[in-house]
Amino acid sequence: MNFTVNFGYKRNRPLFTSLELEVPEGRTTVVCGHNGAGKTTLLKLLSGILPSKMEAAPAWFVPASGGLIRHFSLKEHLDILEAHKREDWRDAYQLFGAEAFCKAPVRSLSTGQSMMASLVVAIASGKELLLLDEPFASLDPTNAQHLVAVLSRLERTVVITSHDLYLTAECAHRILFIKDGGISWQWEGEGMDVERLQAAYREFA
Repeated sequence: MNFTVNFGYKRNRPLFTSLELEVPEGRTTVVCGHNGAGKTTLLKLLSGILPSKMEAAPAWFVPASGGLIRHFSLKEHLDILEAHKREDWRDAYQLFGAEAFCKAPVRSLSTGQSMMASLVVAIASGKELLLLDEPFASLDPTNAQHLVAVLSRLERTVVITSHDLYLTAECAHRILFIKDGGISWQWEGEGMDVERLQAAYREFA
């Protein structure tokens, strides 16, 4: 998937000007950058939540808050999506131990449980492009590793924003740093070394 991104919250102050974004299909891309670099905005543009001239892709966006309907339970969300017609969400459901909280309204869940429920729903949506805004930030170390395991087996195109370079190194097939409205550094492959990633972040992010 290839996108050309132009956007600014103010007409005379563009955030992105002809940013050429390549997202390999069926792989996990992680976007890193300092606070305010535009990571969340980029995901909202890709999903079409923010209006732009760019053609949005059919996607499921998970905000850092989770984004589910607070008076519905995870089970009710899955029922609405007719998730029983698909199977690949069950891996995340099992690893996250979602059976323990699947019938509780989202408003009663912890921040981490809400994120886990949102990730299960995102996969159950059947969308080929999943956009996940800081999903690791809400998860404890065990469930963060469970998410890495889910991503390693999930045959979808995934774009994640993250500040956690260790987990980024573990799960990413492609890594992008954004800075000053452009891509300041990028890498694609298997088995990124976290020390190399940290050095690149200090120099380019």
